[in-house]
Amino acid sequence: MILKKISIIVFILCLPLFSTAQETFPVSVNEMVFCTGIKDRKPVDVNANFPDSVERVFCYTRLSSQEDHTAISHVWYYNDTQMAIVDLPVNAGSWRTWSSKRIVKDWPGIWRVDVISSTGKIICSEGFVISHDSQ
Repeated sequence: MILKKISIIVFILCLPLFSTAQETFPVSVNEMVFCTGIKDRKPVDVNANFPDSVERVFCYTRLSSQEDHTAISHVWYYNDTQMAIVDLPVNAGSWRTWSSKRIVKDWPGIWRVDVISSTGKIICSEGFVISHDSQ
């Protein structure tokens, strides 16, 4: 009985060590926001809720990379249906990049973008909402 309790405790204490080693990515996301435009390489009109009259939503990401040349992908989802994949280069240790998606008025609901590493792992995921205009 005592042996079982000890082995369970050891497993729980070691689990984060194994988990952390497997979760190392060459690229990390420092900032991820949604906006209606990019000006001078900075997001404009940052929000998480947009009216259905918005024509385009941008996903801006600021990254840190352990590699000089790698890539990420922005995978856009609408109500859990994949709508687009945009491959983006990462060419420095500190990098800003963005992609955008044209929004059709008939697409209100929950949207998200997954940032995928070059190895195919999700390194960040954020969402936004398109709401019906009240006018």
